[in-house]
Amino acid sequence: MVNQGLRVLVLDESRLMAWIVEHVAPPGTKVVGLTSFDDARRALLENPPDAAIVSVTSARRPWREFRLLCTERRPPVPLLYESCVFANSEDAGLGGDPGGARFLRTPASRADLEGALVRLLDDARAAREGASPVLDHA
Repeated sequence: MVNQGLRVLVLDESRLMAWIVEHVAPPGTKVVGLTSFDDARRALLENPPDAAIVSVTSARRPWREFRLLCTERRPPVPLLYESCVFANSEDAGLGGDPGGARFLRTPASRADLEGALVRLLDDARAAREGASPVLDHA
C-alpha cells in the first residue's frame, strides 16, 4: 500500500524510538521526533500529525490528556504507546481509558515493531480517508 506521506510524531526523551521508527517505517513516512511533552502537546494542537508514538517512561505524565488531545483532533490521531519500563498499559496507568490507543512492550522484535507501526499507519490512513480507524489494544 502506498504511504501517501504520513507524518508520525514520536515523543521520546531518549530519541531512540524516533531513530528506530525512521529505520523501520515505510518509505515516505515523515518522522517528527520530539523529546518534550510540552512540545508534543503543542504540535498536536498547532499542526497535528497523522499518527503518534509515545515512549512511556513515567506513569506521572498526563498521558491520558495526551490521548484525549489525539482523539479530539479531526481526523483523530491514532496513538501507540510503547514502554520498556511497563509490561502493559495497565501498569503504565493507561488501562481502561477510552480512545483505544495501542500499547507495545519494548524491547520488541523488529517484526513486532514493524507490525505495530503498519497497524498505526493503517489507522492513520483510515482516519485521513474519513473511515473509523480500528483502534483496538494490541
